[in-house]
Amino acid sequence: MLSPYRVIDLTDERGVLAGQMLADLGADVIQVEPPTGSTGRGVAPFFADRPDESIYWAAYTRGKRGITCNLEDSRGRELLLQLLESADFLIESSDVGRMTELELDYETLRDRFPRLIYTSISAFGQTGPKSQYVGSDLAIWAAGTPLLMSGDDDRAPVRISQPQAWGHASGDAAGGSMLALHARHQTGHGQHVDVSAQVSAAQATLAQVLAYQLGAGDPERYGGGVKIRGQAIRGTADVADGYIVLLMGPGPAVGHFANHAVKWLVEIGAAEPELLDENFVTYADRVATGQADPALFPRIQDIMREAVATRTKQEMLDISIEYDLLLAPVLDIVDLGDSPQLEHRGFWQEIEHADGCRVVYPGPPLNILVDGQQQGICRRPPPELGQHNAEVYGALGISADELGRLRSEGVI
Repeated sequence: MLSPYRVIDLTDERGVLAGQMLADLGADVIQVEPPTGSTGRGVAPFFADRPDESIYWAAYTRGKRGITCNLEDSRGRELLLQLLESADFLIESSDVGRMTELELDYETLRDRFPRLIYTSISAFGQTGPKSQYVGSDLAIWAAGTPLLMSGDDDRAPVRISQPQAWGHASGDAAGGSMLALHARHQTGHGQHVDVSAQVSAAQATLAQVLAYQLGAGDPERYGGGVKIRGQAIRGTADVADGYIVLLMGPGPAVGHFANHAVKWLVEIGAAEPELLDENFVTYADRVATGQADPALFPRIQDIMREAVATRTKQEMLDISIEYDLLLAPVLDIVDLGDSPQLEHRGFWQEIEHADGCRVVYPGPPLNILVDGQQQGICRRPPPELGQHNAEVYGALGISADELGRLRSEGVI
């Protein structure tokens, strides 16, 4: 899909996923690192048998070529400019202002490379009163409001366990770059795609952002679930071999699923038949007007949790399909690896590293079909530091002797 296009990827751990998404679409992505290696190579976790090799960096540079280039050195910057002569995209995630200091910012480059799509990923965007702020994953989640909903309602919010704010921003960067490519087909000119991780995090709240603008109150935090008009709805439940996500809620959107759950509970003898007369589609409104017992739904939740506790995830999934419940197993890592759905889609990809070690990687989240045929997935292993220097710089006409000199002088 993107095989004619080349991406110069200057990102570190804050944006490395964006380039990989374009690589999975067929682009030739060249990961550019300082001669000492990207800071992303120091991000945990690490391979057990190779404790100095980051799984994080390997996972997100799979599919790319890798070179080293010292952008602090004018000769390194000149090499980068030569690479941009044949590039369609540049992606960077440096601190705001740093690219301007290096004279590699969009305003400087656009006259020389008018067709270049220049994508910047930063914590708060390239402009505005917070543009110069450094943003950790925790700070971005807090600034974007998803942190507001994380944790129990009787205490302060807690951090989201798996850092992912930069992943959201990287996804938006890849999508924005593709939109800019589409625009280039119409206008012949590149664009500056300015991605704010704060905005990406805010978009991850889905309807919460829109609901507030339409007059809704502040969302109510309730760990492991949600609150609707003060009614606590636990979203998870223990089962015999792990956990399930179980949404039993009142209201016009999901109340019918609660009705179906009550039907199952009555049929297995866990709940009294009289509960079949209750309609949970209208229950929340009737509680608000004093026409229904507010203690009834929490009691049904308790009955449901007791009923599912002795059953397995698979048993509950089968019951969910039969009775039309809003329920899904919480997969652990072993479940995910054994998933027949992912196996059918060819999601897991075994890739051989340069040292001969074979590693199974998660594949791209989408399959590209042309005339019903799935397109090939790039099986290029993550590059070792500077692995493709000779190949990439050689294409610029730089000799092996010159490369050796540049390497010894710290330029590459």
